[in-house]
Order: sequence, then C-alpha cells, then structure tokens
Amino acid sequence: MTSGIQLIKKSEGFREFAYPDPASDLARAARARKLKVRWGFQPARDIIAALPQDLQSLSGAPWTCGYGETKGVTPDTRWSEAEASSRLSRRYTEFETAVRRACTVDPGPNQLAAMTSLAYNIGLGWAGKTKPPGAKDGFRQSSVLKAHNRGDTLAASRAFGLWNKANGKVEPGLTARRAEEAAVYLKDSAEEDVNLSPQQVHPESKMSESPMNRAGAVAGGTAAVATVAETARTIA
Repeated sequence: MTSGIQLIKKSEGFREFAYPDPASDLARAARARKLKVRWGFQPARDIIAALPQDLQSLSGAPWTCGYGETKGVTPDTRWSEAEASSRLSRRYTEFETAVRRACTVDPGPNQLAAMTSLAYNIGLGWAGKTKPPGAKDGFRQSSVLKAHNRGDTLAASRAFGLWNKANGKVEPGLTARRAEEAAVYLKDSAEEDVNLSPQQVHPESKMSESPMNRAGAVAGGTAAVATVAETARTIA
C-alpha cells in the first residue's frame, strides 16, 4: 500500500522558506529574465529585495511552504521539516476525509491515497449541486471521481492526466505527478505492484487531450498494468 502522505512528500518536496507559485506573475517573470533565484531555500523577502524594481511588486500568490502547503503562508513563512510534516499530516486528514465522503464507491487504500494526493494539489472544489459564483472546480467536479463512482477504474486512472495544466499550458511536472498518482490508484486492482518513477493547476483538459487517454484503453485481465506501462512510455 502506498501512503498518500509519502506520495505528496515525493511530489512536492520540502522547502524551508516560502516560495511563489510557479505559475504566478512573480515566478514567471523571474524565469523569463533567466534570473538565478533559489526560491524556498532562503528567505523570500531577501530574494524579492534583490530583484529588479519592476518585479518586486508582482504577485507570487499563492505562496507555498513546507510540503506544498498554501494555507496561511506569506512571503515571511519559514518552517522546519518537522513542523512541515506535522502540518501536512493534519491537512492530509482533512482532505482524505473529504475525498472519502465524495466517493459513493468505497475506495481501496491505494485509490484513496492517489485521489487524496490529487485533491491536495488541485483543491476539493465546491460542494452541492449548484456552483457558487466565483467557485473553482476541483476534485469533486473531476472526471476521476465521476469514473470512480461508476466503478470504471481504468477511466478514472486515465482521467488523472486531465489535470496537468497551469495557466493553460501543460506542465511536465504535473504530467509526471498525475501519472504516478494514476499508477498508485491502479495498484488496488492490478495483479502486480507497478511503480512509476505549480500549485495553481488549470481545470481538467478534454479527455482527448490527456496523454494518458492517448495511450489508449487496454482490455483484458492485465488491463490495469498495461495502462500504467503505456502511460509511462507516453510521458517518456
């Protein structure tokens, strides 16, 4: 069984200091000018103060620290690894509970871990039948959850790949993360254990745009394993 917390830690990586979202205006402008900054490894305020004047007022929201945590984080936030782990543990429990409640089909342990990792990254989304004004779609609105709840695990695994964009552009890091989550999700139904080695995620793409979907559905007794392997080859 794969731990959801371990999955998140591997995907996010630990950062002692706050850093701007990779898709934020501040981070994109710094990359565009090819500035050598080490976000997350030194105080954000010190980095900002050293940037060109016109970049210093740009937004870095949502600011992130620890293991991908954005709640309550400012450019001045600094956490030890122990504190970051403790915060992640508490937040993970919140997300795991919400994911489980959204499932009408009881998830296996790996399915729950994979879906909780996805929800932690893209947000839970809005609850209820009517979308509130200004609300953003998230896990509750995802094709992953819809496919899972109708018992179609292969479709659910491929649907992870729909959430691989930030600012309308495909992000390789998100694509790889979605592939690993899909692989973990399939572990509960696969005959053998298969491993595959920015916080503002764009709403899910059309299924035809998913690199996992383009790999094709694989039928037969080894369908789950074959789908994960095909996903890995596609992304590679």
